[in-house]
Amino acid sequence: MQRNRDRCSRARHLSSRMNLISDYHSDNQSCLCRQRCIEHRWQRGGNASNNCTVLSLAKTPCEFMGTLSSEQHLSFLQDDMRKYKINFAHCPMLEGAGCPTSTVILSLTSGSRTILHHNPSLPELTFEDFAKLNLEEYCWIHFEGRNVTTVLSMIKHVETYNNSLKNSTQNDNSTDSFHLPITISVELEKSNEQLLDLLPYVDVAFVSRDFALFRGCDNMSETLRSIAQEAKSGATIICAWGDRGAMARTPDGTIVQSPAFPPAKTIDSLGAGDTFAAAILHYLNKIKFSSNKSVQPMKTLSEKLLHNEDPETKSNEVKREIKQNHNIESLEQSHTEFIDSVVLQSAVTFACRVAGAKLGLKGYDGLDKIFKELQKV
Repeated sequence: MQRNRDRCSRARHLSSRMNLISDYHSDNQSCLCRQRCIEHRWQRGGNASNNCTVLSLAKTPCEFMGTLSSEQHLSFLQDDMRKYKINFAHCPMLEGAGCPTSTVILSLTSGSRTILHHNPSLPELTFEDFAKLNLEEYCWIHFEGRNVTTVLSMIKHVETYNNSLKNSTQNDNSTDSFHLPITISVELEKSNEQLLDLLPYVDVAFVSRDFALFRGCDNMSETLRSIAQEAKSGATIICAWGDRGAMARTPDGTIVQSPAFPPAKTIDSLGAGDTFAAAILHYLNKIKFSSNKSVQPMKTLSEKLLHNEDPETKSNEVKREIKQNHNIESLEQSHTEFIDSVVLQSAVTFACRVAGAKLGLKGYDGLDKIFKELQKV
């Protein structure tokens, strides 16, 4: 296993049956409408699984960790992960439980999607499964917000590991990036108030529009203000809002924003949010490693990376003030010295462009070319 593996996602795995039709009228309740599918395909799904697909297409080594059913669909899921070079070596294979599936109806006319989901009670990943990981092999771990009590135990386990590095680093003059603390991120998507309990312990939080609306927030600015009151000191908060683009808050409280970049025609909107999150993770993790290969302060380094300049030339130190969040019990601060307003602005804009391009694609094939083109800019 590679020590610079980008992330280990945890969630359930599912397979999706995709049906593409010319138009779909879900509000017609007066009659039974029969329509022929233009296309039918199976596709691996699930938020964390989709994140890994996009990361792999961006050439970022990644691992998926979640429960897998040993029943039907297992071969399909494993073969598809191998196709995309996604590591799944630590996934528990569970017998006697079916694989969650979704039937997805995509409208060719509007690009809309209708999803019918079925979960035959596949058990969640346990803390014991997670604790078997050798955390020295990871630099970033991203969690899907679910099964809060167990996920919180996993996050605290990573935090304990990070704290153990402080003492060892003081006695080690090596600048080896393997000694970097693991960056912890989480996605808050489901309408579940308990997800807020995860915020005091994560470095980067992705907040969905659905969760924001559930919390009574009507826009991205309001969402960032609200979530910041619950978040870890110095946490980075990111909120995407569909056709309004995305907005984010840096560790020192600066707000950055990007518009959306929709394609001329929307073909497949399924997984666009997962694509956005994965693009952010890819970009920020790349910056994390680049910043620690140089002794230059992050402000100057980020500006040079943004303009494709040599990070070893000329620099002026810029200090940031991280305010302690006294609304939470945790006294920890986020391990994200590599994120500033320049970096986060670039990351959010990059992710909006990638997510917009994905809307014009069928599935994820073709995103690798999109990444190559955008990284040339």
